[in-house]
Amino acid sequence: MTVRAPAYALAAILAGCQVPNSEQFSQLRVGMGQDEVIRLLGEPSSRHPASINATGAQAIPAYWQYGDNLSTLATGAMFQDQPASDRVWAIYFDGDGRVARWQRPAWDQ
Repeated sequence: MTVRAPAYALAAILAGCQVPNSEQFSQLRVGMGQDEVIRLLGEPSSRHPASINATGAQAIPAYWQYGDNLSTLATGAMFQDQPASDRVWAIYFDGDGRVARWQRPAWDQ
């Protein structure tokens, strides 16, 4: 019985981290504010600030990811100057915190 306890705990944690579905993402619109995105999709699984290059220009805009797993979280932490993984949904924001664009994961295209 004690062997199952960790599995049940993990299932409960993962159930709380549900990924929005394609239909919800189809309701995204350029110009939406971050609060609107949260109301539509819930909290992102990770948030990434804008990446600034050596000249001080923005190299990669701020973005949120939905559907992260341990691999995509580790990759994002190690390579902060890289764009979002193609294995998760990503929403990119402009300098005012408004949706500029988004990408679907490769498996959902």
